[in-house]
Amino acid sequence: MTDGLAWIGEHWYSGAIAEDGMLSDICLTAVRGVDQVDFVVRLGADRRMAERPALFEDFDRLSVGPGDSVAMFGRSGEWAYVLEAEWSTWHLVFLDRLGQDTLVGQGDELVRLDRFLHEQPRVCYVGAVGEVSAVEPGDSLLGTTVPPEDRLGTFAALDTAMRRAGAVRDTFPGCEDREDEEEDSARRLFGAVGEHLGLSLPRREIEQGLLPAVHLPSPL
Repeated sequence: MTDGLAWIGEHWYSGAIAEDGMLSDICLTAVRGVDQVDFVVRLGADRRMAERPALFEDFDRLSVGPGDSVAMFGRSGEWAYVLEAEWSTWHLVFLDRLGQDTLVGQGDELVRLDRFLHEQPRVCYVGAVGEVSAVEPGDSLLGTTVPPEDRLGTFAALDTAMRRAGAVRDTFPGCEDREDEEEDSARRLFGAVGEHLGLSLPRREIEQGLLPAVHLPSPL
């Protein structure tokens, strides 16, 4: 059973703690059409460990180095996904490798919702022809300073879904309390991305750490 993505957004800013798994500050990176083991290996995981992984709840997270990540990973429909807390290794690897094809291959479609605990959160979408749009939550994928080329119309389609859900600032109904507004906006954003792209993740298994885990070393 899966539960969509909106539940992740509900807790994105809350600081709520899950004893064995993840609840708040979850960063999601997903790529379409790639094997989930191959995906985490691209991110720096040891293939042998990724092929025979421990569950997240059983992983010795204190054994990894500072700045490294212990991530849950799995598959949702056509998408392989990685879940991390506070920041995404994909972003760090992308910066370090300057976008080499070893990370985002030709024809890959990728979406990332990055908490960036000490910076502004980001939404990043890489289309199947290599076009990229990265914005802060509440912004339009098409409203960047230099609007992205959108040859396949994928940015426009996701942007429309985000607007329909009230996840773009000029369509968001607003709340009296700023913290409530941030959480409601994040819930709408995650919900729109999940519904539009066909991504749905199991809440109980993630909160309880029952998905496979892998060590992702920091590339920086």
